[in-house]
Amino acid sequence: MLTAERKQQIIAVARDLIRVRSLAGEEGPVAQVAMNAMCALNYDDVRVDELGNVIGRLDPTPSEAQGDGNSILFDSHLDTVAAAGAWTKDPFGAEVSAGRLWGRGASDMKGALAACLCGAAYAKQDGAIRNSVFISASVSEEQIEGLALADVLSEYRPACVVICEATNLKLNIGGRGRAELFITTEGVPAHASTPYLGVNALKQMARLILALNAWQPPHDDLLGDGILEPTEIISHPFPSVSVLPDQCRVRVDRRLLAGETERDVLDPIHQIVEHLHRTDPTFKAHAGIDTETMQTYTGATRTMLKFQPAWRMDPDDAFVRAAQHALGNPAIGHYAFCTNAARSAGMLHLPTIGFGPGREEQAHVADEFCELEQLWGAAQGYYQLCSL
Repeated sequence: MLTAERKQQIIAVARDLIRVRSLAGEEGPVAQVAMNAMCALNYDDVRVDELGNVIGRLDPTPSEAQGDGNSILFDSHLDTVAAAGAWTKDPFGAEVSAGRLWGRGASDMKGALAACLCGAAYAKQDGAIRNSVFISASVSEEQIEGLALADVLSEYRPACVVICEATNLKLNIGGRGRAELFITTEGVPAHASTPYLGVNALKQMARLILALNAWQPPHDDLLGDGILEPTEIISHPFPSVSVLPDQCRVRVDRRLLAGETERDVLDPIHQIVEHLHRTDPTFKAHAGIDTETMQTYTGATRTMLKFQPAWRMDPDDAFVRAAQHALGNPAIGHYAFCTNAARSAGMLHLPTIGFGPGREEQAHVADEFCELEQLWGAAQGYYQLCSL
């Protein structure tokens, strides 16, 4: 299955991917690297869609086709976050040392893409594919989870999906979702020397944030606690000298649990706002879910509400059980962060699992790495999953 030569090829593909900077919206050069790898691995078809997602297809030969005609799709994203922080390694050097592959994207998630590209190709070469297999190298996941993958799922309509984000080679059967909220408090401007003549929107926001911090989030026995965390604050006017701000806006990251709706997310905030208004009639605030427009490197655009649902699969689901058997009964886990599964499982309810090399905590950090044994273990796992 994984010979010494194949292991080295996996590392080589991963290094080629890591060496190319690929922020969201700038993935064109790394998309070409992915296409070249698919062609070198003799994929049956390689194409780029309108958004710039790279999709490769592997078909069983007629003598090998023993499946039920239901295809499987493996997804990894091409984009990474910026290489910020104090690195001791070259973030784009793709160094291999101490049994690890280093660089931006090693864990999140160019290592996984390389393992998947190669593992699936090896399954085809060895006659282990039963149904058509699609490999999606998708764009702009770091900007809006699932939006670019939606086009791939709509066109290819797989029966099941494997998200290749890091799981430490566990089988993930759920993941938190994410909503990006905005909350705005309204004030009345006045000179800072006479604050009693106005209403300070910044102070009102401080009251609201403290009240939200005391709120008890919901809990899920698999996914843990929901999270509500402010991540950005902006007052108006800005800059402001000797003027009470008449408006203050906060961005809030809300990590979602399975089954939570937009109303479930906003209602508790609205109730806290109403309570603060009853105790102080000058308190005025409103909250909502943000929208964002994504423009990819091809120039194509998509707009969506920034609400990516959480998801979880039944451990007894047929796909989960088949995947667990194919992977050699690994431990069951879940994603703490949001992934493209928010679209495949959370919105479209397609049978979805997560399986990938590396650890979640390696995402977005300086000196990011993925252990070579994890890369090879993931490639072997993808090889096995191609037989479903």
